[in-house]
Amino acid sequence: MYSVRVRGRLTGIPLHDYIEVVERRPGDAPDETALTCRVADAAALTGVVALLHDLGLTVTEMHALPDVPTS
Repeated sequence: MYSVRVRGRLTGIPLHDYIEVVERRPGDAPDETALTCRVADAAALTGVVALLHDLGLTVTEMHALPDVPTS
């Protein structure tokens, strides 16, 4: 699982069509969107970054999160 911050809002961008993601607006940076996404491996993570870039989004921060199993 990864936490990714991108500059701007994702209004009208259907990320859910491409990746398993949860979006939220962080209180400390109202001009950014925080994403939490689950990826299978490093190749999938590279694909997420490429997708965000292709959608015109700028990644401002990314870090790994402890993986919590889904039941």
